[in-house]
Amino acid sequence: MLSSRVLKAAAAAVLVSLSLTACDPPIPPGLLALQAEMEVQCEDGEVTAAFPESMSDLAFTWSDSLLGACENMPLTSLEANAENPDLLVSEPSLIAGRCEPFAEVPLAIDAAVLVINIPDFFEIFLTAQQIVDIFNGTITNWSDPALAEFNGDFPLPDLPIVLPTEATASTKAALSEWIGRLAGVSLDLSEIPDSTEANEVSLASPAEEGSISIASYGAATFAGSATVSVMVDPSDPESFVRASNAELTSAATQLSSTIEGSGVKVKLDPTIEPQAEAGLDEVAAPYQAIYAVDVALCGEDTTLKRTMARYLLRQDSQGVILSTTLIPLPEKIRVDAISVVVVGLPVPTPAATEGTDEG
Repeated sequence: MLSSRVLKAAAAAVLVSLSLTACDPPIPPGLLALQAEMEVQCEDGEVTAAFPESMSDLAFTWSDSLLGACENMPLTSLEANAENPDLLVSEPSLIAGRCEPFAEVPLAIDAAVLVINIPDFFEIFLTAQQIVDIFNGTITNWSDPALAEFNGDFPLPDLPIVLPTEATASTKAALSEWIGRLAGVSLDLSEIPDSTEANEVSLASPAEEGSISIASYGAATFAGSATVSVMVDPSDPESFVRASNAELTSAATQLSSTIEGSGVKVKLDPTIEPQAEAGLDEVAAPYQAIYAVDVALCGEDTTLKRTMARYLLRQDSQGVILSTTLIPLPEKIRVDAISVVVVGLPVPTPAATEGTDEG
């Protein structure tokens, strides 16, 4: 929530900006976004939205909170595989073929994780090179001596490693980029077919013992799956990074975004120094296999769909994400996403704030 001091400053800035002549530059998107946080924009009409199963609780929370602000603009949550939704929330690789978007922007941050089905193990530790060797067939059994180095206190069983039969393109790309960079050699996942269905929880719940699967962090957390923690420095037993809120939030500070037409592209830049969370001094080691979960505005371009997408990008809506299995957008990316979504919507006007003299 914005403080009253920040809100007053924003309102004053917008008042000044709106008083400029037509020869002056347009109001900066960041300033418009800040002003728009002061009140919820509403439009009469129902909007349907398909959400991944791991986001179902978040979808209901958004729907309930919206009723208090816009009672005539209900958000109806649909199953992930629903046909013809107004809004489709998904990782980018699962949007094509299910929706023809007139706009597509980031909504939250997710990550690729390695999920395992090894009896009595809820976490194992692997180096990037060991992960490469598992997927290229060099290591084929969990009892391989090479895997005992960081799992010595709990010996892995004599169990064949079962590789994934499918994974989403988004998770494969994020994982291969990070692990390949750490290992210094390519992590080739091209032999694993792309999943084209919204079955993220099943990908995070491999049934066969010995399986290793590539899944989203959101789905793995939702399913309570056992996962792999990555040893960043094989010479340092304390250098492991696991996919958790702090490590993903740290990596999210290394993201950059670019506006491309009616969309926003997000990319991790490892040369950007990760930043500590607000209020903390220590920077968590970044878990860098991250990617954006998008919201696609489907079908006919309407202000109603844009208004609903704008609601999901509000600061308070994003704040709710902190209590779920995903990570909210960094502010710069959120502002870029808003600037695409609000095209054609009314320009925010200064709102009265506490202590502001009228007239």
